[in-house]
Amino acid sequence: MTGAASSRRRRPSLTLRLIAAALVWMFVLLSAGGVVLASAFRDSATQEFGERLDALLRVMIAATEIGEDGGISVKPLGDPRFDQVFSGWYWQVAGPGGQLARSRSLWDATLPVHDDAAEIRKHRVTGPRGEPLLVAERDLRLPGSLEPVHLLIAGDQHELDRRVDDFNVLLMISLAVLAAGMAGAIILQVRFGLRPLRAMTAGLAAIRDGRAMRLEGAYPREVAPVADAMNAVLDHDASMIARARTELGNLAHSLKTPLAVLRVETSGTPDTAVCQEQVRIMTRLVEHHLARAAARAGSERALGVRTMIRPVVEAIGEALTRINPDKRVTLTVEVPADAGFRGGREDLEEMLGNLMENAWRWAKGSIRVAAESSEPLVLTIEDDGPGLSETAAAVALERGARLDDATPGWGLGLSIAAEIAAIHGGRLSVGTSSLGGVKATLSFTEQS
Repeated sequence: MTGAASSRRRRPSLTLRLIAAALVWMFVLLSAGGVVLASAFRDSATQEFGERLDALLRVMIAATEIGEDGGISVKPLGDPRFDQVFSGWYWQVAGPGGQLARSRSLWDATLPVHDDAAEIRKHRVTGPRGEPLLVAERDLRLPGSLEPVHLLIAGDQHELDRRVDDFNVLLMISLAVLAAGMAGAIILQVRFGLRPLRAMTAGLAAIRDGRAMRLEGAYPREVAPVADAMNAVLDHDASMIARARTELGNLAHSLKTPLAVLRVETSGTPDTAVCQEQVRIMTRLVEHHLARAAARAGSERALGVRTMIRPVVEAIGEALTRINPDKRVTLTVEVPADAGFRGGREDLEEMLGNLMENAWRWAKGSIRVAAESSEPLVLTIEDDGPGLSETAAAVALERGARLDDATPGWGLGLSIAAEIAAIHGGRLSVGTSSLGGVKATLSFTEQS
């Protein structure tokens, strides 16, 4: 019990496997989505920050003037941060002759400039207190000035970083809440989706314990084929057990009378002839039931099996020729190469072997075996022997019937062939052949 319990613990769980796979995939997708959103927001915020600097630079251009004395003056830009010392927002104008105007927020510091900035140029510099700044600058020729002036405006990048950080925190919280909700949904979905399998497990346990015979209940469309296949297997096993019990009962019933005769004979002075006859009867019965059991077992395994007929006919013909070297018989095989029997080779050999052996025994010199390749399959075995009357033909298919006691055998060949044919959905009929003898016909109407 300990080994079985440890073996159960070592078995991988389909529930855990599905949940783990879904969670890993969800984590990958959410992580990728978070990275994309964070990057997109940073790019958007950076672009918006640069556009703000561009707008302030244009306002600064409109507010910058050169007086009659050549001095530079800049009207207020409307943002109080330019008046707060070292606020991180600065402007600066460098005029002709080294003149310099700057915002109050710069105090006595200056920002580095780039020459030949004919268009607006953005770059990063370090501010007077070591803070990172994003700068927008350009050269501009103002009215009344013979030389261009250089205008510069800078904004503290910490403000941009704080906005990005706040967004990232909010994004992480949102993704975490979304992940928790999706994880719960995945767990519920997997457990709900696998409920039919748990019900099937409980049903199989009930069958194993003898509390049920089949899987009961309605299963989803995806699981129903498994349940139907399992029920088919259970029905098949039950049918095989019932057949085995029937065969055993038939055999026991058939052996009852011969055994009673032997018991009576052996209680006194035994009659050897009577004992031998009873032994022959019992041998015949055992062989008959063994053949029936083998045929049924073969038919159970024959699903999806197809046997080509012509090679089997030719092999049996060669065997009969070797067994009967003194008898000259011409075998004509009219079987298409693509004609097939939906069953095992052993069953086909048993049927054709019995029928062809009977034909060989009675034929004068000719036997013909023919088959139709189209469905339904019809096999005929004909000989040019003495033939049978209607009464004899009807009796010939009865179990153990013998039409001529002078020939060897138990009289089981035709009945065994008929029973094997019936197992495979066919029937055996006996009539008159165009060759003048017996015509045995195997018709498998249910194989089409």
